[in-house]
Amino acid sequence: HGKNEYIIAESGAEYFVEAFTTPPQLVICGGGHVSKAIAAHAKSLGFRLFITDDREEFANKQRFPEADMIIAKPPEEAFEELPINPNTFIVVATRGHKFDYVATAAAAATSARYVGLMGSKRKTILIYEDLVRAGMSLDRLSEIRSPIGLDISARTPEEIAISIIGEILMFRLGGAGQAMKIEQKQIDRIVAKIESE
Repeated sequence: HGKNEYIIAESGAEYFVEAFTTPPQLVICGGGHVSKAIAAHAKSLGFRLFITDDREEFANKQRFPEADMIIAKPPEEAFEELPINPNTFIVVATRGHKFDYVATAAAAATSARYVGLMGSKRKTILIYEDLVRAGMSLDRLSEIRSPIGLDISARTPEEIAISIIGEILMFRLGGAGQAMKIEQKQIDRIVAKIESE
């Protein structure tokens, strides 16, 4: 998936392996306010952007000018027309439980290594129950990210979009999602060092 690695062989030879892959792709299912805010960030972060919504008034070039492809069909039909691969990230943010369930089930059936569902924990539990009833494997179910996003207490569509994009980048780049702030013990060492001078 485009990761680099430094290897030392038993002979002592050193190798740097640089992997090349397709550009990252972001598929957003649903054309609402949060989806619009997510799309605004995707292009500047290097993602190919695909939008799908079965309503043409939400799936059009005026609403998503940055999109590489817009498909005004339900996700389960749109996925057949999209070049989904393991370097694809799918965000499900449709307009209701029934649509979210169908979109999540269809997304999980693709080769995308990241599938995220936006919504509350209660909605997530209900949809997961439906997915288990439909026979989804527990391995694939546990890979779905829901509720999607990093916990930053986001409220507005723009804040929620930052939370979701943050999680996607963390997943893609291998980050831990923790604050990078220097630890208190380091501050204590600095103070002790200065005081002993």
